[in-house]
Amino acid sequence: MVTSVMDRTSIRTNDRDIDPASWESLVMALTRRQFGFGIGAAALGAVVVGCGSSSESTDGGKTRSISHAMGTSEVVINPKRVVTLDSLPIDTAVSLGFSPVGAAQAGSADTLPLYLGSALDPTEIVGSITDPSLEAILALEPDLILSNKQRHGDLYDALSAIAPTVFVASPAIDWQGSVRTFGEALNKADEANALLADLQTRADTMSARATTGRTVHLVRVVDGKLRLHGPQTFAGSVLTSAGYTIAEQPWDPKNNMSEISMEYISQIDTDQVFVANSSSAMEIPETLLVNLDVYRRGEIHMVDYRTWITGIGVTGANAILDKASTL
Repeated sequence: MVTSVMDRTSIRTNDRDIDPASWESLVMALTRRQFGFGIGAAALGAVVVGCGSSSESTDGGKTRSISHAMGTSEVVINPKRVVTLDSLPIDTAVSLGFSPVGAAQAGSADTLPLYLGSALDPTEIVGSITDPSLEAILALEPDLILSNKQRHGDLYDALSAIAPTVFVASPAIDWQGSVRTFGEALNKADEANALLADLQTRADTMSARATTGRTVHLVRVVDGKLRLHGPQTFAGSVLTSAGYTIAEQPWDPKNNMSEISMEYISQIDTDQVFVANSSSAMEIPETLLVNLDVYRRGEIHMVDYRTWITGIGVTGANAILDKASTL
């Protein structure tokens, strides 16, 4: 419960002390993003006080120190009310047996990830990944918020004023390391490691059966260009672990992707091509495809965008292997 809106030296919410700078960030962010510039401090205080405080945890409020991309956070030992703001944390939370109380949805989607099933039935949408609603997050009284620095680094202080917040560095690069970080925050480190080990065993089995030298590309059509996903992207790393070889490209060091014009489509003429467009349509003119040997062999396959591109995590990775094993 917030005891005082104006007293920056005595701030408590969700039964914990809040750093004054973080509180100031929350006030400013809510004012700017949620309420318009004209709201006064008293009105904001009414909103925060109206939310009340989280129920006492079964651990008596005991916490653990979790190191992450933004520093160190004191996280309740067994979080119960988790909010996830990107694809990797929502997949990880569900994979570890949680139903988040709130989650941000992908900007191009009008639902939360369908492949995660009924675990998300009780989950409230708290805006989009690109524009999460601080007001909606605050109203849910979370005891843990999970996201990443690349997406939401500018919101970290504001989110930390609502609840302990744990960030990894990237939405997808080193996603397995991020699963371990989130697993630690959720007090499910052993379970997270076991899920990753099982996934690796499955991938190793597929790799042992794979045709040596098999090359592939994972392609999306974005603004009329072909966006190729490299071996360090989420789906790329899953495919390479299962014995596929992503054909070489000049990968962007920031996201391990490469964009080429349609006129250079011959660069994707590999053993297999997986196309994952958000529209679920091919979007590549057949007049260009007919010139490709991979097309004539029937080895261009449409795959699900919501798992292959945005389904980042252990459950999404298993869905990719499910599909790849049938092609």
